[in-house]
Amino acid sequence: MENLKYTFDQVSEWIRTADQKAMILGSFNIAGFIYQLVNIEKIICSGLYITIVFSLSVIATMVALGSWLLILYPRLNNKLKISKIYFSHIANAYENDKHTGVEDLKKVTEEEYKTDLASQILENSIIAKKKYKYIQVFIFAFIAQIIMLLLVIMGTI
Repeated sequence: MENLKYTFDQVSEWIRTADQKAMILGSFNIAGFIYQLVNIEKIICSGLYITIVFSLSVIATMVALGSWLLILYPRLNNKLKISKIYFSHIANAYENDKHTGVEDLKKVTEEEYKTDLASQILENSIIAKKKYKYIQVFIFAFIAQIIMLLLVIMGTI
């Protein structure tokens, strides 16, 4: 049982770390987006080359923002059986009958708990994998955004 709890905590920490990375990187991405909005008129008037590079930076920004949202979007659909430890299943099952919920949860056996915990490890691992895939896309798009913005800034000086 301790191994399952440890593994669950580790997988949960990977999810928290992905969300933290997304928040930090997202703030820089949004700063670049604001720069684009504030300077759009000046940039577009700087010539065709700068306008094309600027357009590419906007595309990279949108890809980064899209992947950023996919990192942070909560995934609440646990496709496995109804769980006695997954908050959404508990809330849906007992929201209108809390007394029954308390009684049912007190009756969960050690074996049922192990099975539920193992299924949550599996589900959370899938979520973590998806989040890190989107972080990779975000980082690639973010680097492209920075390079394009630097080219735009150098071209408008």
